Amino acid sequence: MPPRKDAQSAALHERLVVDPHDILLDKPRFGAFHGTDLELILRARGIETVIIAGIATKSVVRRPLARHAVRDFRVFFPSDGTTTFGMGGASAAELQKATLATLGFLFAQVLTIDEIIQKISRSARSTDP
Repeated sequence: MPPRKDAQSAALHERLVVDPHDILLDKPRFGAFHGTDLELILRARGIETVIIAGIATKSVVRRPLARHAVRDFRVFFPSDGTTTFGMGGASAAELQKATLATLGFLFAQVLTIDEIIQKISRSARSTDP
């Protein structure tokens, strides 16, 4: 279960700038689509591409990422914007590598943060009048 809304672990980072046009979405479970209007919000704004990152690559991030992909969103996943922990005798590095390979094969474009920024910059330049 995600943390309570008022929990410190649920707080936005103090340096994060929230624009008045930004939408802050409270999600009752790990998947952002469960019990929310996220898909309607994205579709209404014409958003077709999402970037998904988080804390635990192999669990908390993998599931919502797959849910975005099966809803036909283009998904970018920053390989250096998330991490995981060891489990069942496998190291964190081993699990991270295997999870990134699976995500890249099935659900997302797995890129570094710098590569994602370059793609966004190129796309913005190509759509400028």
